[in-house]
Amino acid sequence: MITQQFAQWCETASSRRRAEVISYLALSLIEGDLPKDQRDKALAILTFALDDPSPLVRMAMAEALSSSDRAPRHLVRSLADDIEEIAVLVASLSPVLTDADLIDIVVEGGAGPQAAVAGRPLLSGPVSAALAETAGGDACSVLLANEGARIGPDSHRRLAERHGMDGAVRALHLQRSDLPSDVRQTLLLHLGQALGATPLVRNCLGEKRTQGVVLAACERSTALLADAVEPGEMAGLVDHLRQSGQLTTAFLIRIVCNGNIDLFAASLSALSGLPGRRVRAIVVDGREAAFDALMARSGLSAAAGIFLRTAVQIWKQAVTQRAAFDLDAIAAEVMARLVQIFGDRRDEAGFAAVIALLGRLEREQMRGPARQPAENRAAA
Repeated sequence: MITQQFAQWCETASSRRRAEVISYLALSLIEGDLPKDQRDKALAILTFALDDPSPLVRMAMAEALSSSDRAPRHLVRSLADDIEEIAVLVASLSPVLTDADLIDIVVEGGAGPQAAVAGRPLLSGPVSAALAETAGGDACSVLLANEGARIGPDSHRRLAERHGMDGAVRALHLQRSDLPSDVRQTLLLHLGQALGATPLVRNCLGEKRTQGVVLAACERSTALLADAVEPGEMAGLVDHLRQSGQLTTAFLIRIVCNGNIDLFAASLSALSGLPGRRVRAIVVDGREAAFDALMARSGLSAAAGIFLRTAVQIWKQAVTQRAAFDLDAIAAEVMARLVQIFGDRRDEAGFAAVIALLGRLEREQMRGPARQPAENRAAA
C-alpha cells in the first residue's frame, strides 16, 4: 500500500522533490535506527525508485548510499548497472560490492565504470585480473597507478600483451615495483620498437640502421635488467628470452663481455636443456672439450664457442689479478684482450660478425663514462 501511495505521489511531484525524498529515506535507512516496519517501508520505496525515469532521483539515492557499509546490496548493485555517472559513483566507493560484483561491472560495464573499479583502494588480485583481461587503456592506466591494487604475474603479462605498445600505459607499468622481470623486459622491447618506428628516427638513421640501434639498445637494457634480477626470477627471465628468440649469439657475447656470468650460465642451461649446476660448473671450470660440447648442444657455432670460452677465461684472470673490483674497467680490459687475440682472425668463417660486434661493444663501453654526466644532468 505504501508503495502505491508513493507511486501516486510521484505522478505529480517534481523530479527535484522526488530526489529530496529519496535522499532523506536512503539516509534514514543507513544512518537511523528505524523500527523494522518503517525500515521495510523505506526499503520498498527505494526499490521502487530504482525505476524512476529521472536520473536526478537515482543519483540522489546513489549519493546517499555509495559510501555506506550499511547500504542494502541489491540497491547498490542495481545502481552500478545504471547510467555511467551513477554507476561510476557506486563502483568507485561502495564497500558492499563484492569481488564478484566488481568483476561483473568490469566485464559488463563501459570505460567509466571500469576505471572506477580500477581506482578502488586495496583492489584484489581477481578483480585486477578481470581488468587486465578486458579493460581498455584508460582503466588499465588507473589500475597500474593504484598502489593498493594487487596485480599477479599473469595479470602483468596480460597487461603487457594488450597494452604494451601504448606509451602512457607502458610508462605506468614500468614504474610498478611488483613487475616481474620477464614482463619488464617485454615492455623494454615495446619501448625500443616504438622509438624505432618514429619517423624522425627512421629518417635520420634509415631503416636498417634503426633496426640495429634498437636491437643493441634492447640487448643492453636486458643485460642491465639481469644485473638487478633476484635469483629466484632469473630462470623465468631466461625462459622468456629463450621463448622470444632473444638468446642469440650476440646477446651471449654481450653479457659475457660485461661479466654477467650468472645470466650466461642460466642462458646456456635453457638452450642446452642441461641442469643449471652442471652448466655453471662447465663454464667456471672452462675445460675446452666440455665447454665446446656445451656450445654445440646449445646450438652455437664453433667460432662463437671459442670466443665465449676465451672471454670467460679472461674474466677469471682479470678478477683474480685485481685488488679492486671495478666492473667497467674489467669489462674494458676483457674486450681489449679479445680484440688482440681474435683481431687477426676476422677473415675466418664465423669470426667477422663476432669481431664487428666486439668493436661495437667496445665503443659502447668507452662512451659510457661520457654519457654519465649528461644522464645525471637530465635526471636532476
